[in-house]
Amino acid sequence: MLWITLKSVSGEMTFVEPSHMNRTLHSWVNEERFSLFPKVTRSNINELMLTRKYLVLAVVEENRLLEVAAHELEFRDMIESIIRMNHDKFHARFQFGWIGSPELAHSIAMDTLETPHLLVLNSTTSEHHIPDDEPLKLTPEAVQVFLENIHNQSAPAYGGNSLLVRIYRTYFEARRSLSEMWRGNPVLTSVLFGLPLGFLSLIIYSICCADILDADEEDDGHEKNE
Repeated sequence: MLWITLKSVSGEMTFVEPSHMNRTLHSWVNEERFSLFPKVTRSNINELMLTRKYLVLAVVEENRLLEVAAHELEFRDMIESIIRMNHDKFHARFQFGWIGSPELAHSIAMDTLETPHLLVLNSTTSEHHIPDDEPLKLTPEAVQVFLENIHNQSAPAYGGNSLLVRIYRTYFEARRSLSEMWRGNPVLTSVLFGLPLGFLSLIIYSICCADILDADEEDDGHEKNE
């Protein structure tokens, strides 16, 4: 087996296995590849989950021009200031970021969250945490206490990756998609779901009526024979 010899500043010799160095380097790259406060989307959230950190997400809503309301922007800036002012304290355990599409936050929380909001996602267990206080009343100090409670596992956790949670998540996504379709175009939604249900009803009705008619014909035949 090959070993790499490293010499420290003090002159001590350390032997490192190359495979261990590769694993360590790969882990370090995953942890440090993102900026302090990136925008989180459906396309990069899976990569952020590879950091194995808690994802601290400020949830705001962008309009079609990618603009954010003033009070939501102030909330987002407040969350960003926490990691910039306390980098050494939180960076090793928490990856901060912000979400401009509330639908992504709804999918994570399996609930409808008002904006702005704070959502913390455990990238190893898929559990999430939501503060009890109203988001607009949160202070940097309160957020830091909340994050410490999460790290100490004293904050309530929701969700996860169990079978029941996955089933409910599928149901929630389907219900939310149907609701969005109805709000966007109720006529088209009625046609898409009404026609198949109508055909299914006709098929069931035909089967049931055929059985009833056959039974009536058999009864008539018995009466004539008598």
